Amino acid sequence: MIVHSRSAHRRGAAAVETAVVMIPIIMMFFAIFEYGRFTMDLNILNNAVREGCRHALVNNTASTIVADVKGVVNKRIGGRISQFSGQAVTVTVTGTHKGVATPVNDLVPGDLITVSVSGDYAFLNVVPLVKMPTALTMSSSVSMVCEGGT
Repeated sequence: MIVHSRSAHRRGAAAVETAVVMIPIIMMFFAIFEYGRFTMDLNILNNAVREGCRHALVNNTASTIVADVKGVVNKRIGGRISQFSGQAVTVTVTGTHKGVATPVNDLVPGDLITVSVSGDYAFLNVVPLVKMPTALTMSSSVSMVCEGGT
């Protein structure tokens, strides 16, 4: 009499079931990783814009204020600039005096300075079997009350 073990037949089925279950779990893990990385970079961008606006509102009388703010923003973003499609982000500095757009150097204390930053964010495309967009435009804008001026 020949006795067959059921466990020998189940080993192959268990391997197939494990593979079928692991694929969605791994995809979900990588999606969570990519979303966390995206929110971290968005937070870095928001902090950089806020620091750039702080610099602009205190030093708005400098003739090189726009270049200085770009330098502050790029410094705060640091090595994360490579995540923005390998390009530097676009930084704009604008001022408002009594609701009218005014050059930043002509603002007086109490006026609003707005710093806006935008750039194309590049995904890592690490989620298996899912095509991620090549780039997504991230932007942030901060307005603060000017402290310096004439």
